[in-house]
Amino acid sequence: MISRTLTIVVVAAGANVTAVAQTPAPDSARVISLGEVIVSASRTPELRAAVPQQIEVLSARTIRLLNPATTADALQQSGWVYVQKSQLGGGSPVLRGFEANKVLLVVDGVRLNNAIFRGGHLQNVLGIDANVLGRIEVLSGAGAVPYGSDALGGVISVYTKPPLLADSGSTTPRVHTSNLLRYASAAHEKTLHTDVSLGWRRVASLTSVTVTDFDDLRKGNRDYRSYPGFGEKPFYVRRFGLRDSVLVNPDPNVQRDSGYGQMDVLQKLLFRPVAHQQHLLNLQYSTTTDVPRYDRLQALRNGLPRFAEWNYGPQRRLMASYQYQYTRPKRLFDALRLTPAVQRLDESRLVRDFRRDVRQENREQVRVLSANLDLNKSLGRHELRYGAEVTHNRVRSTGTGVNVRTGVQQDIATRYPNGATYATTGLYAAHRWQLTPALTLSDGLRLSTVRLRGDFDPRFFNTTATRIRQSSASLDGNLGLVAQLPAGFRASGLVATAFRNPNVDDASKTFEQNNGTLIIPNAGLKPERLRTAEVELSKTVENRLQVAITGFYTQLRNALVVQPFAAPDGGSTITFNGQTYTTVASTNTGRARIYGFSARALAEFGAGFSAQGSISYTKGRDLTRAVPLDHIPPLYGRGAVSYRRRSLTAEASVLFNGRKWVGEFSPSGEDNLDQATPVGSLGWYTLNLRTEYRLTPRWAVQAAVENILDQSYRQFASGISAPGRNVVLALRFDR
Repeated sequence: MISRTLTIVVVAAGANVTAVAQTPAPDSARVISLGEVIVSASRTPELRAAVPQQIEVLSARTIRLLNPATTADALQQSGWVYVQKSQLGGGSPVLRGFEANKVLLVVDGVRLNNAIFRGGHLQNVLGIDANVLGRIEVLSGAGAVPYGSDALGGVISVYTKPPLLADSGSTTPRVHTSNLLRYASAAHEKTLHTDVSLGWRRVASLTSVTVTDFDDLRKGNRDYRSYPGFGEKPFYVRRFGLRDSVLVNPDPNVQRDSGYGQMDVLQKLLFRPVAHQQHLLNLQYSTTTDVPRYDRLQALRNGLPRFAEWNYGPQRRLMASYQYQYTRPKRLFDALRLTPAVQRLDESRLVRDFRRDVRQENREQVRVLSANLDLNKSLGRHELRYGAEVTHNRVRSTGTGVNVRTGVQQDIATRYPNGATYATTGLYAAHRWQLTPALTLSDGLRLSTVRLRGDFDPRFFNTTATRIRQSSASLDGNLGLVAQLPAGFRASGLVATAFRNPNVDDASKTFEQNNGTLIIPNAGLKPERLRTAEVELSKTVENRLQVAITGFYTQLRNALVVQPFAAPDGGSTITFNGQTYTTVASTNTGRARIYGFSARALAEFGAGFSAQGSISYTKGRDLTRAVPLDHIPPLYGRGAVSYRRRSLTAEASVLFNGRKWVGEFSPSGEDNLDQATPVGSLGWYTLNLRTEYRLTPRWAVQAAVENILDQSYRQFASGISAPGRNVVLALRFDR
């Protein structure tokens, strides 16, 4: 039975739930994937074969071969996740037509989504170091039962490497180190990474440091035939003395003012006093230099640049979590995990109009306190998983106008109400019943509550709504069935509900959009509600072939969409920071629908050769307004042929996207039609080659050529062109 099998897996891993969750099993080239243990579906380890929901796993070995510069690049290069970029220091994952604050990011069991995760496009996934990843699990579809609010499109659950204890009979410490030196030509990326694990019988430590520097990104040289020069950067702005000047870019393929730098630090301390108890301290810190908002720096007004400066200030993420695990069976549970955490996120926007002296500096600081309790219990053919979650977000938002000529400062409108709070609670229970050896039933319920509080500064908001007060509750559930059919076939089905409560960003943000409109607060927002169904059919020929196709249909009520909204005085325009704007706001539309399919295939040919492929298609529409829904990517996918033999690993792959015509873009502005060609977003493909060769058991070299044909293209909804031909060279040392 599945529950007993899983118990054996956990015990065999040393009664260590974290070890199961964070240490990927040896990555065999054979096509055996349904027997692996996953965590993202119910927050506790379970066999993938019993899960009715679509889950893809990006293993440590696959990530190593992809050798991505960022975690966003790892997701995109997998072919399973669509990723939007507004700047080089960007990367906004899209799952089943949902993006940003409608996709939940989880790192080592702690949610990253916070009170100011916005609904447009996010770059927060970049704060997770791609060079210390142990595993990524991508759960597509509603994840409300285990995770609560925000998991509408799915959950991207990231697990970093664990500290490694010494063997029980060892008298010497266990030492493991992994080191990387990498260069990539498209942005002259230079990366230095080192991590060291020191392990004794009961105590282990992992220390990791990564430093990366990106120069300005070069796009491809082979333009679209119908739109030569699309994506070129003909100018850039520099300040000489007291005046901004427009300079000619000597190489328009180089996207000037896109480069940035980043540093990531991780420290883990593991203490296992006895086999069934474990304490883990997890400290993570990530910071960047200023990150230029490239799409804004291309904007023109009256034939001149709109902005002289538009930077995200240094984005810092600090997380400290403690995880206690107990795995000796008791009356109420077989395994228990408690994870309290504290996070602090600092971000800012530094904006100065062309030939204006005042730089508008909006700074946000979010402190997040959270705690998760997860338990599981096996009772014969039944397995119960249950737990609780609480979070509390507090937002500090300030606005300062700085005269770059005189240094004089003055208060300006804040992006959010200063001191706003956002708090959630949740109780969940999920049940799995092995009806027969071939049938597994899954069900679950979660009760969630959310509370939002904020007070507007009357100096900057001329409105009778001086504060925002929201409270909501939601009861969500799922029901799924998995059938192991004859001849290697497997069928599964799932129906589920989910919700997403408006956060501080949705309800109280003031922000200028690319299209010249101003988003203003809307205190009357309601939670988004979702109902979804999915079915999957797969076929497995052991050690040779696995194919699967998944279809889904989603109904969304009270969907949040940016659309025209009356200004505080009842008109349609407002003067803000000296400019006149048409006012818009996040509002609840009546109904929307999203549907689509994805297909995956893995094949093992023998003699070291294998192949894999994936394709995804999504369609979405706002039914109330009869217009396309935003954030819906075009057809996309990946195909690859791999070779692994002794010391050599090689892979040839193709990444591709279909086109999206102008009529398929949402009128909300979130799809960035102004950054596309006159007919919309054009299709593209890239050819790529990656290799790794082990010189010795400890030394390895990697080489890759991405976008071999040097295609010039820009992904749907993105504001920066993708890299041109990119030569990647890396040297690795592992011990």
